[in-house]
Amino acid sequence: MSAELIRLAPTEWPGLAATIVDWNRRPDGGVHCLHAQQGDDVASHATELRTLSPDEAAFWVLQDDGRTTALVGCEFDPALQRAWVRGPLWKDPRAVHELLATVGPTLETALPAIRHFDAFPTLASEPLNGWLAAAGYAPQQVHTLLRAPIEAERRDDAGMVRRATPAEIATVSTLHRTLFEATYITDADLIRAVDAVDRALFVAAGANGRIAGYLYVQDAPLDEEAYIDYLGVDPDQRGRGVGSALLDAAARWGADHGRAHLALTVRADRRSAHALYRRRGFVEISAARHWRKTVAEAAG
Repeated sequence: MSAELIRLAPTEWPGLAATIVDWNRRPDGGVHCLHAQQGDDVASHATELRTLSPDEAAFWVLQDDGRTTALVGCEFDPALQRAWVRGPLWKDPRAVHELLATVGPTLETALPAIRHFDAFPTLASEPLNGWLAAAGYAPQQVHTLLRAPIEAERRDDAGMVRRATPAEIATVSTLHRTLFEATYITDADLIRAVDAVDRALFVAAGANGRIAGYLYVQDAPLDEEAYIDYLGVDPDQRGRGVGSALLDAAARWGADHGRAHLALTVRADRRSAHALYRRRGFVEISAARHWRKTVAEAAG
């Protein structure tokens, strides 16, 4: 019997937690796939898998004669035509060939609205980086995950920063898409963050009263941190403390949620951003290579 990639029901996802924790761990203690790293133990992984929406995630296992030899998952957003792949993960290297033959066709058929499949293996994972190259993914930029203790953050934005209002979403969205063409958050995400408890959208006012920058942050209780998805500053307003003031606001927000750290991911080639984060006490936790596979066209 040949190996088969089988899609799991959402009720089965939490049962993958122990396997994900085991198979995602490298011999040196690091991880293979950053997207598959959800907390430090099996319980935190199971909790995260239990909270995923079946409209935004999917998982498959590779079975050979009834034995699970590999797994792959992804989160996806049809509006953005993007999916973020978790894995693939395997323990037995013999599963690699079957994964190469099945993962691409399976995901592309199951998710016909998705045009871009993105993956983020750590730079140190030779097996996963090699698999993605063999599977037709193209290497993109290197990204670094940074973290800083909240207690070290300053809190002196002098009223420059506040929560965004619904009327400001269009302005923020225009600036955001100018700065980050490959964004993974939508206008709906920005609107939700206006008055949400588990996330926030902050804006900074410039000297002329117009929006000089913004910051989108989410609560990440499993990692005991506030995670900054995006921080953007209008190029004409840089060098005036806008980014630092936005970090202050994120630190206060994180502290109010009981979090001990701020975390974010930034491209390795964004030197000015790295300089700001280093000044603010952020240190590198890991580095990953962005890989992308673009299918010929999206359905509909």
